[in-house]
Amino acid sequence: MGMKGYSIGELARLTGLSVRRIRFYSDKGLLPPTTRTASNYRVYTDLDLARLDLIRALRGAGVGLKDIGKLLARQMSLAEVLRTRLEILDAEIAARRRVAAVLRATLRSHDPTDSDLRRLWMMTTLSNARMAALVEQFVERIAEGAVIDDGWRDRLVDVGTPELPDDPTPEQIEAWSELATMLADPAFISELRAEMADMWSGDFDPAAYRAAAEQVHGAICAAMAAGVDPGSEPGLAIGRDWLRRSAEAMARVPDRAFLDWHLRQYGSYHGRTARYRQLMAILQGQPAGASAANEWTWMHQALLTLRSDHGRPD
Repeated sequence: MGMKGYSIGELARLTGLSVRRIRFYSDKGLLPPTTRTASNYRVYTDLDLARLDLIRALRGAGVGLKDIGKLLARQMSLAEVLRTRLEILDAEIAARRRVAAVLRATLRSHDPTDSDLRRLWMMTTLSNARMAALVEQFVERIAEGAVIDDGWRDRLVDVGTPELPDDPTPEQIEAWSELATMLADPAFISELRAEMADMWSGDFDPAAYRAAAEQVHGAICAAMAAGVDPGSEPGLAIGRDWLRRSAEAMARVPDRAFLDWHLRQYGSYHGRTARYRQLMAILQGQPAGASAANEWTWMHQALLTLRSDHGRPD
């Protein structure tokens, strides 16, 4: 018993597709007719009907004709085709959700201005991936002239890369825009480059410095939780410990000059660098002051006391 044959018109009636659409798929090589009549009319079979149903399902899912052709030619499996489409669809959904979120956040303003529109443009064009690339370029620029190891460089990129939430608040939009501006500011880059060159000199040991900073930061957090005053003897002990440990890591002497250097670093930290950290905290959904700045403000007070007549750095 032969396989039932369908004309292109019958196939159109069975599937609800137009003759023109079926002919298009056929001409693209996705649905070649099984045979042709003596008059050269296309003839399709039940297998072609099943093939057309698959094409319709894939097109309905947004799969491109090229990938459908690879599947039908067995160059790709159905799982590979669907996985590829899902990845693309997820990216499209995320992009559209992000645009909608930015529109929603901008419209929270009673009377949006042209600056709001410029920020909107930035939000819709500057993706998280692009921002990450900007941070990498920024770190490369501030590291010029300093011999920085790869681990430290990677850590700078990691801790300094912001991410815009899917549903940002107006404050987060402002923070995102300001961060992008800071990353391109030559004055800020020059400022940090000078600081980096000053630190990465001599026998600086980045691993020892990082370990010291982490340990002292933990001690500060514990002291703050216990209500310890930075000017008290326990607070001054933490300050002395930080001077000693950081001096060892930088191959320097924990003397008054080194103490003054730390205090100058604090002033820089609480300039635009502090603002950068505040903006990062905002993007993470934290209050602007919820960064490590609070702990190092406590340390600053301890170091100021050490420099005063009431205490000594050694």
